[in-house]
Amino acid sequence: MPVLSDGDIMDLLKSKKLIIHPILSSSQIQGAKIDLRLSNVIYLIKHFEQPYYDPKTMGVEVEYGEQRQVSFGERGFILQPGDFAIAPLFERVKLPSNIIGRIDGRSSLGRLGIIVHATAGGIDPGYSGQITCELSNLGKIPVTLYPLSRIAALTLETISSTSLNPYETRSERKYKDQLYTLLSQDYEFKYKILDAVAENL
Repeated sequence: MPVLSDGDIMDLLKSKKLIIHPILSSSQIQGAKIDLRLSNVIYLIKHFEQPYYDPKTMGVEVEYGEQRQVSFGERGFILQPGDFAIAPLFERVKLPSNIIGRIDGRSSLGRLGIIVHATAGGIDPGYSGQITCELSNLGKIPVTLYPLSRIAALTLETISSTSLNPYETRSERKYKDQLYTLLSQDYEFKYKILDAVAENL
């Protein structure tokens, strides 16, 4: 699967087959990637009051994140060593059904111990909405993260053919068109798997 160059990305943006909005500077697109910016809200994962998190028994009302929001242009978020936070990126994206995306951290932050995703680095074909980062500070010092700072890099790859089941057509689009970061929506154990088991009894 070929990785798209900056020229390919610009052509797709001009034709509106790919949407990334707003791009504040053309310098965000260079080489074979698009730099994306941190928004002004994060969800810092707090100490859980329950003995553990169990997707079989936890409902949608469970809140294990503490929302923190600052104004653009003001102070940032301090991520302490060991902290984990869920954070939306500033830009909204819409991928066509024949392109997948991959989010990576930027080396300047990586050298401080800041990781931008735990496992969810892939963006499905047909996805639309804000991309969410899973921020961790694996370093030894607190790091301030500012809204609108370039925090992640998006690379795009074409797939061999158009997806038969792109994100935009699925019934289980848990994060479609999200405007703000959502905490985990994985209720597969509670609903889908249990229903499937019941049907086969």
